[in-house]
Amino acid sequence: MTKPRLLPGPNGIAVPLSIEQLEVGLRILDADEVDVCAFWDENIYAFRQTVLFAILETSSLLLSPSISLEWRAELECQLDDLVQYIELADRYMDRRRITPESSGRRPPCWQPRIH
Repeated sequence: MTKPRLLPGPNGIAVPLSIEQLEVGLRILDADEVDVCAFWDENIYAFRQTVLFAILETSSLLLSPSISLEWRAELECQLDDLVQYIELADRYMDRRRITPESSGRRPPCWQPRIH
């Protein structure tokens, strides 16, 4: 069975993933036979774009003067979590860039944990 690609967009440019694509990605990561490092190598840019889009949307909602204090507190917590995901993605990409491809060695793989 062919693994579905999660990197959408023309010319390989990463664009935010849809809810359906995120769900497919979670199912792929949950599979026993998945190469987690290869999965993230292929999908990290689209994941990062998705998180950036979520940060933009969350920040826009926080600018609304009509938002309740309860929702404001919830969104601020979510924003903090989203920033941590960006930092994780950036560290993963940095680690992949500095690893010499010719050595055949792979760096320890970043495996995301959701809370």
